[in-house]
Amino acid sequence: MSNTMQNHETQNNEMKVIREVDIQAEICYSDAVELGEHAAHVIGNRHRSQMTGLENVAESTFKTSDVFDYIKRQTARLSNWRQPSPEEKNSGAGFGERLKTYLEKGLEGNLKIIYEHLNIGDVTDEDRQERRRIHLLLMRQFIRHMVIHYEYRVSTPQNRQSNKKRES
Repeated sequence: MSNTMQNHETQNNEMKVIREVDIQAEICYSDAVELGEHAAHVIGNRHRSQMTGLENVAESTFKTSDVFDYIKRQTARLSNWRQPSPEEKNSGAGFGERLKTYLEKGLEGNLKIIYEHLNIGDVTDEDRQERRRIHLLLMRQFIRHMVIHYEYRVSTPQNRQSNKKRES
């Protein structure tokens, strides 16, 4: 096979990965909005750097474990990451724990669909590496959507008053 054909095939496979991740990220959008809402309630407007820090870690790393470590560190250090959402009646889980659990467990079904559609097994090291890469791609999309919703909620006029009350 010529170099040009290999490059075309690689590009085609990468486009398939991106398409499948985008489809599943869209399916998870309402969950990202819900967690963004939780973040807006407990983190508020004054601590935006916490959310942009999360997004920066997710976008710049090559390992899912770096994202999980960031979430764990923030949850351990900052009490607002441990606060439950005032809108979640039956769950006492704080924002950080909910986010970590969702990224670890909540995306499993979506990832399984991607792996099936792309015929990615779990036998070879190459397959496992590709699975980790796809998991990170989906996590990035989810975090991006969540942070955007968080930014929207803390920036809109109707939310500023309730955020100021919480931060006092």
